[in-house]
Amino acid sequence: MNKKILLSTSMLGVILAAGTVFAAEKGQLAEYSLPEMNVTALGYEKSNLETPADVTVYSGEELKKTGASNVANALKYTAGVYFTQMGPHGQNWITNSSKATLRGVDNGTLVLINGVPASFNGVSHLDNINLDTVEKIEVVKGGGAVLYGSEAYGGVINVITKKVNNNNVYVAAGNNGQRKYSASVNADKLNIFAGHDELGATENLSVKEGSNSSVWGSNTKYLISFGKSKKDTIGLNYNFNDSVNLSYNYTKKDYSINYNGVKGTLGVLQHFDYDDAEHKAQLNYNNKDFSSVVYYNYRSIDNPDYRFVNGQTGREWEKSQHKMYGFDVKQRFGGESDKFLLGADFKHEIYENNREKFSSKLTTKAASGSWNYNNYSVYGQYDKKLSDVTSVILSAREDIAKYEEKTYHEFLPQAQIITKVDAENAVYASVGKSFRMPNFRNLYYSSGMIIPNPDLSPEKGINYEVGYKFETEGARLNIAAFRTEVKDQIISVNVTGMSNTSTPVNVSEFKNTGVEINYNRDLDKHFSYNLGAIFSNPQRRYAAGQEWSDALGRYQLSGSVNYSNRDLEAALNVSYWGNRVMNGTKTVGANKQLTVTEINKPLVVSNLHLGYKLQKNIKLTFDVDNLFNRKDIGNVDTSSSQYYTQGRTFLVGMNYSF
Repeated sequence: MNKKILLSTSMLGVILAAGTVFAAEKGQLAEYSLPEMNVTALGYEKSNLETPADVTVYSGEELKKTGASNVANALKYTAGVYFTQMGPHGQNWITNSSKATLRGVDNGTLVLINGVPASFNGVSHLDNINLDTVEKIEVVKGGGAVLYGSEAYGGVINVITKKVNNNNVYVAAGNNGQRKYSASVNADKLNIFAGHDELGATENLSVKEGSNSSVWGSNTKYLISFGKSKKDTIGLNYNFNDSVNLSYNYTKKDYSINYNGVKGTLGVLQHFDYDDAEHKAQLNYNNKDFSSVVYYNYRSIDNPDYRFVNGQTGREWEKSQHKMYGFDVKQRFGGESDKFLLGADFKHEIYENNREKFSSKLTTKAASGSWNYNNYSVYGQYDKKLSDVTSVILSAREDIAKYEEKTYHEFLPQAQIITKVDAENAVYASVGKSFRMPNFRNLYYSSGMIIPNPDLSPEKGINYEVGYKFETEGARLNIAAFRTEVKDQIISVNVTGMSNTSTPVNVSEFKNTGVEINYNRDLDKHFSYNLGAIFSNPQRRYAAGQEWSDALGRYQLSGSVNYSNRDLEAALNVSYWGNRVMNGTKTVGANKQLTVTEINKPLVVSNLHLGYKLQKNIKLTFDVDNLFNRKDIGNVDTSSSQYYTQGRTFLVGMNYSF
């Protein structure tokens, strides 16, 4: 029996075995109780057993035991969260990103910060969110478009930040140029956080050689490496009272990418510098039945592109600004048997793209411009208790998006039913529509290799799900079977007769059917573990008439083991992705082609975290990332941009609280 099958069978067996014995052990677990899990997937707090969705809630402290310092790295070890790693430390191309994906739907995971959309043109920098600022994270799998709008095919990741910080200072250093510093201060109603995180340059990480034919006809072979990366964060939080809160967060990323020649003494063929900054501000009001938020988000990109080929130098700049502001209001009313939720939101977005070219040898297809749109939405939800144990939830949303050239209308219904069999068991079912509006880059962005398409239509999808939940003192089990279908998916295809040129079109379809399992268990007051698995069949086709082809990975197994006492904490986290594929050539037209290549080597991410309380207010930490020092392919979105994961790194830190 090969190792892949053996490992898969073993981990699945452990999960199933755990699920068969927890009931018999309830009496032994009475004093070791998991924290109560209240979720807001329905727009208001309900217990996990009353929520008809596959929801997992992670506290910030729980996620820090993964050894990660940011949200993106922490979620790698959670079951059902598929991640794409474009480069280490969250480095990315402007049009692509290191990102988390639920249930395999590309661009189908909506990221929220305190319920407010946090993405720009489909890119959400979860790696910018320091875990020291996080109260909890709700991962809601399945469609969430009725309450939250566009992008929620696979689900929603809602990051809920702390209103009150702890007073502490953290310093850490490690190999490969790692340096981390942070401090948080609680000054009555005002809370302040500041952090710095950096990583040194890497060796070549691209999977295969590229041919740089776009630079003045040169066919020089190259490999890609990543330069030094820095992230800076400043966070302010002011609590006027128990109901009103003002928050502001600033993040800045500086990183670089090199195209390194592999023949002769050419050295660096191209060098990309990225300066990426974000501002996010929110004013929140919450009471028992009414909540509202006013927000402003801003992102700026400055990307000078230097070229050094055959002694000639040219320079191309990309500068862009993306502004987003709006509000959302919710009113809840009703009694125990009938609950109503009515909401409305408004969002205005402005995108400005400026490009300057300093060489006549560069192509002239790139364009500059400014575009904007308004989004108006109303939504409602009716939660009806049919009996003492069964509730049905009916929801609907109407979205109107007005761009300069056209207006989009989307009506999204959803129906859910849940039966709480007893105090520990519940079953549920749901069906609902989802959608994704084309973003500004899809509609208007152009470069020397990209032609925009302002005639794009929204992507449309439907989600089906049935599930079972068990929850008792010391144990929690979620099982969900799902089906996701997406039509009119936007992809880039080659333009006939134009070399190295593509344009976005609504031609792709995606479907995925699978089962997810999550099991949490406290053995005693010191030991706990978590096991998770997803088995699915993600498939896509890039044009009508094509055969369905495998996509991404077919299964993931994840697990963690945790130990803690008065002075010592330790955690081992592992996630294993198998049966992965990468999709190749996509041609739309008379010659419909799609090549699919199996990735025989699985993706394994692992981390070891140790913490020791030296004194009452001093804790030492030791973290090892990529514990087994594997060199795996970190992303499978395309065949042209494949990167290996970085080798093993370690970090030694000290936290002082006061």
